[in-house]
Amino acid sequence: MKLGLRNVRALVKALGNPERRFPSIHVAGTNGKGSTSSFIAACFTSAGYRTGLYTSPHLEQFNERIRIDGKQISDADIVRITNLLRPAIERTKATFFEATTAMAFCWFAEEGVDVAVIETGLGGRLDATNVLRPMISVITNVALDHQEYLGNTVKKIAREKGGIIKPRTPVVTASVDRDALHVLREIARRRKAKFRLAGHVVFVEESSRKKSDGPLSFEGEELSLRNIRLGLPGIHQRDNAWLAVAAMDVLMEDPRFRRWFSRLDGKSVARGLERVRTYTGIRGRLQRVGRGGRYILDVAHNPDGVRALVATLRATVRTPLTVVFGVMKDKDYRGMLEELKPVTGRLIAVAPGNARALPARRLSQVAEGMGIGTVLGGTVASGIRKAGKGRVLIAGSHYVVGEACTALHIKKA
Repeated sequence: MKLGLRNVRALVKALGNPERRFPSIHVAGTNGKGSTSSFIAACFTSAGYRTGLYTSPHLEQFNERIRIDGKQISDADIVRITNLLRPAIERTKATFFEATTAMAFCWFAEEGVDVAVIETGLGGRLDATNVLRPMISVITNVALDHQEYLGNTVKKIAREKGGIIKPRTPVVTASVDRDALHVLREIARRRKAKFRLAGHVVFVEESSRKKSDGPLSFEGEELSLRNIRLGLPGIHQRDNAWLAVAAMDVLMEDPRFRRWFSRLDGKSVARGLERVRTYTGIRGRLQRVGRGGRYILDVAHNPDGVRALVATLRATVRTPLTVVFGVMKDKDYRGMLEELKPVTGRLIAVAPGNARALPARRLSQVAEGMGIGTVLGGTVASGIRKAGKGRVLIAGSHYVVGEACTALHIKKA
């Protein structure tokens, strides 16, 4: 990993700066980036616009990271663009993520997308995606994660996330942390960027928010959406959809945007929110699979994300659950286990096949020390086999969920 823009600038320059050949929306934040990006992309696809979507990491196959209207980049295009980039990659010693980002921009430009929604990989200020000149910057929230790279306080992390704010370019956020908002507002002020809070842009009908799976109504200056059933379940997905609608509402305030995307209206936005899985192929967000929805897959991978997951589980399914759980060793796995305790009847400790993964035996020892009944599962696949009967939650990492999809033979959306 190399934080900085020098390498990626060299890569995109070698390709003729493809990132300047399509309008873009840039999304950063600690949690919810992938879901918010998918909601936004689905709204454009719903309106008939050719829409690029760049997210990370993937679950099973690299191609998932780079999609247009839900269709993944082909193996042939990956090989071809890699060969185009190879001299610049070797010259700069670019990282995997830097090369992947340049590849996504190249493919989107070649395919003539009308718009692309780009999720940051890590942070924002020095993230490879930050060579963009977006129509709007979107920041989901700011919480402690990746402290070894972004800083050990919310203020420091907010400075990194806020690095995607561009001069005189609107920014909208769903963050409610006082320290984070102070930092983000100050960055926006210095860059003369209009700063908006999602909750001040769009009102969500309170009566419908009390039910975890009930319909939602959104009311903004430009958009009025009634009785929307989101395509992604979960109390936390309401906030991600809220932010997506707020971003669309802010964009639609600009007459130029409305001319460029004249087909984008309340109906297409509503359809995008409801059919987000179909339009983007997003998976692993409280996804229920198997007979009777026995397995619940979720990519929550830090304490804040797990807390949001647990809030929905407690409201929608009978607990406690059998939890197949694996993490990366650089994550706050103790904090995640603490959040999981209320819904965990038995924890099966696993480790995905990734060099960063915490060994299953170490995870088992930590969980047992916290008073959580634990079974040593080994690999993700063997852990699932040991789950026995009843409802099973599989969580802790994109890599865990990805291996679970393979083991359970889950079809892509």
